[in-house]
Amino acid sequence: MTKTELLKNLAATGLKSHYGKQPNKEALLRYLWEIKHIIDADFVEYYIMAFWIFRHYATSAEIGVWSHGAMPSSIVCYCLGLTEVDPIKYGLHSARFVNDAPPKFQFDIEASRFDEFMKEAEALLQANVGDNDIVAIRESLFQNLTPMDYLSRKCEKPLLENIDDELAHYALSFPQTMDLYEAYVQQPSRFDGIIYQEQMMDILRETFLVSGIKANNIRLAIQRGETENIEAYKKELFASLKNITKEEAETAWQRLISNPKAFLKAHAVSHILRLHKYDLEAK
Repeated sequence: MTKTELLKNLAATGLKSHYGKQPNKEALLRYLWEIKHIIDADFVEYYIMAFWIFRHYATSAEIGVWSHGAMPSSIVCYCLGLTEVDPIKYGLHSARFVNDAPPKFQFDIEASRFDEFMKEAEALLQANVGDNDIVAIRESLFQNLTPMDYLSRKCEKPLLENIDDELAHYALSFPQTMDLYEAYVQQPSRFDGIIYQEQMMDILRETFLVSGIKANNIRLAIQRGETENIEAYKKELFASLKNITKEEAETAWQRLISNPKAFLKAHAVSHILRLHKYDLEAK
């Protein structure tokens, strides 16, 4: 069995576990697109090693791990058991994670067993990855690991079905988004501002009909303040409008660029879910 076949088998098993023997169209298309992108980008080994280290080994050794950052955006990571966040349920976008080169796996690791974890993780890497790839894969897997005390304190509080307000209150508690807080509280049902990076991608995909990868690239340009690239993207998009007027496109564009420092919803979802699963404040 090749490594590509192995990844497909591992991920397909998780897909059926989460979405049933006949996954709905949205989940299936999302999964197929992401798997293809991972294979085409030559990142198969990254995901396989992430599975062996952060899922298989950590689970068998009963070492607590929790994903954060953009990782919860990935349906393949969800199917591999690397994150507990269903990206479809929470409106997250695959391109937000898989478009990184290489992918940035971010985990908190149970603090009291961090050294033990790292020793075994390095041994697994050395035994399974060739010398030509080991430096890049090590950087992708180990650069964003944090030892955290809370992972030894499970509490399993019930989670509300709708956590939109919890997500927004967390995302709006940061300096770059704080000025949108009052508007959200006063008019939550009609709120039209940009809180999340995922909203920026929604506008680009639904209004300007661009691909997920391109939407993520445009989002990055806006968030980095790359003036020349932003103007070039706008010119390109406005030259090929479909089913909307230039006035409607301008309204959408102004909304798109209204908050360049929009928060990553995937990270907010991960944070809120771990609040319900662990006691973060106990000493």
